[in-house]
Amino acid sequence: MKDIKEDQRDERAIRTVYMELRFPSLTSLLADVIRSKTSGNSCASTMENLALIGSYFSADAYNLLEELVEMTYSECERSTYNKMFLRQFVLLGMENRVPPCVSFHDMKLWLLNRSSYQELYQDMETGVNASAISILRVVWTIARCLHLNKMQNEVYSELHEEKRLSHLLGRKVTLEGLDTYVTSVWPDAQQDTKIFLGYLLDDVQAILVRTEVTTIERLLLHVQFRRATEPLVDMIIESSLDILLEELEPPAHHKSLVATLGQRSDIASEHTGRILLNTLASIPGLRQHITQNVLARICFDVARNMIQSFFQNFIRCSPHFCLMDVDESLLIARDSVLSAIVKMVF
Repeated sequence: MKDIKEDQRDERAIRTVYMELRFPSLTSLLADVIRSKTSGNSCASTMENLALIGSYFSADAYNLLEELVEMTYSECERSTYNKMFLRQFVLLGMENRVPPCVSFHDMKLWLLNRSSYQELYQDMETGVNASAISILRVVWTIARCLHLNKMQNEVYSELHEEKRLSHLLGRKVTLEGLDTYVTSVWPDAQQDTKIFLGYLLDDVQAILVRTEVTTIERLLLHVQFRRATEPLVDMIIESSLDILLEELEPPAHHKSLVATLGQRSDIASEHTGRILLNTLASIPGLRQHITQNVLARICFDVARNMIQSFFQNFIRCSPHFCLMDVDESLLIARDSVLSAIVKMVF
């Protein structure tokens, strides 16, 4: 609740700045521009709102505003350090290493004060009057405040997901570490998936041998099969991995991965089987010579074995992967957070 109240206090402070400017229509449009930029909305919408503001500025001031909004957005996109800083502050709080007198709001103010508008944009102000410069400085501050609030929400969301994954896998997991692990197992998963697709092709060819399909037609179907299934490899791995690690409906999501593996395997097998069936059914020669029921049977059989192999390999290797709990922010930002806390207290 305290963090929500702090966000509300930040928003009230921004509104106060708007009122002090005494340009309600202008500041409302500026807010829309900054919010749409920092939230990742379409560029067209942002530029439309920005164009509406043009009448309030001279040509030089408007050009500066366009450049400032774009530069501020780029700066926000690159601010991985600030997010690491906020993450470590939250983690230190969970370890009871943050004094009660230092709040999340204080840390965001500390980050805001690490750089000033004058340092970054003073050279851009040539030919722009003082009134426009004051407004543009407020725009810059608003953009950074809103982006820090966005990063704060992302940090809490990511830590919540890491807690869920740690319980699911029975060990400490970070999103960074999980991504590293997935990257390491992906090539083997690709190879295994291709092997099972080869088994599926063997099943298809065995059925076609018992039909009136000629050798030339079988060779052509072989090429069509390879061409149709090759793009499925990464798609199958990604969708299966999502199902393996997803949050299931209560009460299953409170259980470990091993306890819910059967349920997850059934869901992933069904999904993968449908992908294979739809793909094979799109090949004209197979539709002509193999019935839908037979195609479904062999597709779902292969999908079941494929998923079992993938899930077993993933679970078997994960306990021994030493980087599953890696956290780059610990090395890069923790000392700075501790230093900032000491300066605030003393």
